[in-house]
Amino acid sequence: MMTVVECIVGQHNLWLVLMAAIICAAGSSAMVRLFLRAAMADSLEKMAWVVLLAFVTGASIWCVHFIAMLGYEPGLPVGFDPVLTIVSLLVAMIGSGIGFLIATDRSVAAPAIGGAVVGLSIVVMHYTGMLAYRVEGIVSWDQSYLVSSILISCTLAAASLQVALRLGGERHPAHLATLLFFLSIIGLHFTGMTAFQVTPMHVPGSFSNPEALKALAFAVACVGLVIVGAGFATSFIDTKARATASYALANMTNGLTMVSAGGLITLVNQRVHTLFHMDKDALKIGMTLENYVTVIGRRAGWDEARIGRVLSNHYVWMGAGATTRVEHLFDDGRILSIACQPVAKGGAILTYEDITEARNGQKTIAHMAFHDALTGLKNRRMFVQAMEEMPQQGRVTMLMIDLDGFKGVNDRLGHIVGDELLRQIAMRLKDLLLAGEMAFRLGGDEFAVLLSAPKERAMALAQDITTSAAIPFEIDPHVVAIGCSIGIATVLPGDDVSSFQQKADLALYAAKNSGRNRFEVYREGMLEEESVKRLLEQDLSQAIANEQFELWYQPLFTLPERTLAGFEALIRWRHPARGLVPPSEFIPVAESSGLISSIGAWVIDEACRHAASWPDGIYVSINVSAIQLRSPALVSQLNQALARHRVAPRRIEIEITETAMVEHSAQIALTIMALRTLGVRIAMDDFGTGYSSLAHLREFKVDRIKIDRSFIAVSGTDAGAAAIVRAIMSMARELSIETTAEGIEQESQLQDLQELGCGTGQGYLLGRPLEVSAADALVRDLVPVTTVFDDRGLAV
Repeated sequence: MMTVVECIVGQHNLWLVLMAAIICAAGSSAMVRLFLRAAMADSLEKMAWVVLLAFVTGASIWCVHFIAMLGYEPGLPVGFDPVLTIVSLLVAMIGSGIGFLIATDRSVAAPAIGGAVVGLSIVVMHYTGMLAYRVEGIVSWDQSYLVSSILISCTLAAASLQVALRLGGERHPAHLATLLFFLSIIGLHFTGMTAFQVTPMHVPGSFSNPEALKALAFAVACVGLVIVGAGFATSFIDTKARATASYALANMTNGLTMVSAGGLITLVNQRVHTLFHMDKDALKIGMTLENYVTVIGRRAGWDEARIGRVLSNHYVWMGAGATTRVEHLFDDGRILSIACQPVAKGGAILTYEDITEARNGQKTIAHMAFHDALTGLKNRRMFVQAMEEMPQQGRVTMLMIDLDGFKGVNDRLGHIVGDELLRQIAMRLKDLLLAGEMAFRLGGDEFAVLLSAPKERAMALAQDITTSAAIPFEIDPHVVAIGCSIGIATVLPGDDVSSFQQKADLALYAAKNSGRNRFEVYREGMLEEESVKRLLEQDLSQAIANEQFELWYQPLFTLPERTLAGFEALIRWRHPARGLVPPSEFIPVAESSGLISSIGAWVIDEACRHAASWPDGIYVSINVSAIQLRSPALVSQLNQALARHRVAPRRIEIEITETAMVEHSAQIALTIMALRTLGVRIAMDDFGTGYSSLAHLREFKVDRIKIDRSFIAVSGTDAGAAAIVRAIMSMARELSIETTAEGIEQESQLQDLQELGCGTGQGYLLGRPLEVSAADALVRDLVPVTTVFDDRGLAV
């Protein structure tokens, strides 16, 4: 080593040595940069980078050698063979190009082998250059230094490329590779120069001027620096562009991986590591697709079979003619959308997107779309879908459930309590269901259950539900007691499912009409009855416009005189096809369909119109339903009819059933008060058959009690019925309430009622219902006409 140092210090121009070292350092650094870039490229791009790398590296090596040779001072005249000098340059470029091409191969040992070839090209270049060196003397070589120089060059160059390629992603190993390459060039040159020995002797030849050689050295140095600078500039521009692309790739929301035609990974952005929960260096450029998938699979906890399936899928996608898109569900719940886009020249671009939130959001939206937000039960949309699908699979039974008394809870305690009640109902309902049985909330307080089970299971479930719903609910600070009614219907494969729900609804209505808090099973004929009812409802809606209604009048007589006191107005419907339809058939339909209000208004107006044509002493009794009493329109309708036909209010008597008085008594009390304010009279119809009490008679200030015909009919033979009639008469007399007996059909019945002091009677014995013309005739026959004169003496 000391001999090499002595050679440098004692036999070289140190300024030129320094210049050569600077060029060598710059060239080595440029070489490492360009080599790393070439190693990452593919195909033609790789060749282009290798050519540039060979040109820059060969030129910088040759410049270092030439300048250092010019700095050598043997103390004798020197010169250069131009041909061999140029050959040495070409050797450096071609040899290093071959070495770099080998080094950029994907195999593990390629960088070291390629580096050794580059080192060998440096050796060949150096000693070819030494052959071009002419000196006035005899040249001899120290074999030990000669061999050492070769080993230094090949070993350090191989180490440099191995370090650069395998550890080049880290800053310090890249610098280490530069230093090793620098030492391989410098070590070769000066060790070789130490092996070079000259014995002075006059040798004929052409030798150069020393000053000219220094100038030449400076020129070569400038050219070398320009070449190296060009390499640096190219590398810098490419690095800058790659840095920009790398920044963009690193900040992509999607993961991106590029696979070459040979199955090698050429690009992996940081997002891929994040998506697969990988360490920074777990996925590397240059690894095979098989290793890539294996690393990801093992991190995800896949077994070898699953890894193999995923790898096979990748090869299938890469060979497809179009982009393949799949969604992969990982064991931890993450969902990645994976797209594989084949590249025309082979290979593919893989992109990854985390769609877990999107899919979970879609699931939430889908759940909201098919489930009730309040109770969590499936909603009406899901109910319709299940109705379409389940009957195709076999027997299906539907339980249509409606809560009894829920509206009262909402009205009294508020919607917050009502909502909590619905939630608790839903929880109890779900607890009663078996696997495969589905509960739905259809809206409001209406629920449904669908199950594929025998009829016995459906009935047992219905009983459990009614029993559970009847248990009071604790909703702080309230204890709420309600019930439920259930209708059950079954559809079998092949049955028409279009009326399935309608059948369950009809059974539900039957349960409610039978007393509530119970269940009913659909029976054959209900649907047909409902169809007839619907047809009747349609005809009713046109009856008023087509003037199909008539008012008949049953006379009322005072007792015992049997003087005509008034008429009870009885509506009749003269149907164009069915003839006269009795009120018992169409009035319930009118009430359930909401037509009773308009029909009732017509009855009031027609009765007042007829009353206006009869003497002042004749009153008209008009029946009013509970639905009419709950409507504020009743008072307005009656007031307008009285005014329009100029009828004194005292001549109109409103008949109300005692059942109607009991239901919604507060609302009806207000309506009755308003009617009494108009001046009309109030009669309680069907007295004794409902839930009447002395409190109701006092509360509503009834003017008349009408004793129901059921008591009159059996009063002659049934001692109990006769006792009830006597009690009613006595009570009415004590309360100063007038009485009317209905359904008098026998003379003995009339005699008994007269003895008890009944004030008014009606029935077939006294007079049947009459058409208006017959009623007019009866009035003319039984009521004397009294002429009334006005202030001017004219008859009114």
